[in-house]
Amino acid sequence: MPKPVPKIVRQVQEHTKRKIDYETEKSVSFSQFHQYYQCPHKWYLTYVRKLAPYQASIHALFGTAMHETIQTWLDKMYSVSIKKAQDMNLIELLDQRLRKTFKKEAYLHGSKDFTNSQELEEFFYQGVDILDFLKRKRGDYFWKKGMYLAGIEVPIVYPLRDNIFFNGYIDLVTYNEVFDRFTIYDLKTSTRGWSDYAKKDDIKISQILLYKEFFCRTFDVDPKKVDVQYFILKRQIPQDTEFTAKPIQIFKPASGKIKRAQAIKRLEGFVNDVFNEDGSYNKEKVYTKDPGKWTCGFCPFKKNLHLCGEGIHF
Repeated sequence: MPKPVPKIVRQVQEHTKRKIDYETEKSVSFSQFHQYYQCPHKWYLTYVRKLAPYQASIHALFGTAMHETIQTWLDKMYSVSIKKAQDMNLIELLDQRLRKTFKKEAYLHGSKDFTNSQELEEFFYQGVDILDFLKRKRGDYFWKKGMYLAGIEVPIVYPLRDNIFFNGYIDLVTYNEVFDRFTIYDLKTSTRGWSDYAKKDDIKISQILLYKEFFCRTFDVDPKKVDVQYFILKRQIPQDTEFTAKPIQIFKPASGKIKRAQAIKRLEGFVNDVFNEDGSYNKEKVYTKDPGKWTCGFCPFKKNLHLCGEGIHF
């Protein structure tokens, strides 16, 4: 007879997303917040003027397929058994998810020219290496004794104002019954992993801090009982290092009260900058361009000198 699921875990598992009325309410995602701090003008053209074309990419495609494959595997492990999960053909599952996501991206993009068969094959085999390592080393990262899978893609819709909501999904949430602790996971795919510079990027790290804060508020959980970690899946592993590198990198940023308060302050600053009191966009504000190697390099407006130039102010 299966052991009873703790009440708090059931609460998370049964949680449903609060619907947003987009005629009268606004939704704010982390990606929107992050983009604003990268370049306010790019954010303005994308979200206020809605001029950004749909941009498909092999990186987004691969990330989605890997997320779904790992989440399906973990669901089988926690809901059925470790053996059933380990018996799964993850290579076949990844192949199916890649093909499905490619078709969807190609449809939304309007063509298949955002990648090619050689690149798809390269990313696929890199994914195979990651999944093979994860299955072999499963016990180092995920175990079942005393553990529960509280949720996959847990929806978080939390009010920032009467008509403005933070809107996001938490990739994975587990619960350790022995220690009465939750762990929030954010899965990231990366070429070579996160550098020290990336780990110190306060805006980048804000994502998991905001997830923790709003998760605790939504489910009335003591933040001291919630751990967070970025679960980073590295496609390329250096071969010339002294020690054998792993395709999985774990990064656990500090997520105490002060760090979360700083993340909330940044989010509130963004909301106050771009929204009027009635929830409408502040179209009177001058959204200046913030040139940078990475910001401009992937910007859909970089070749449109008219639109890009609008945001240059000295």
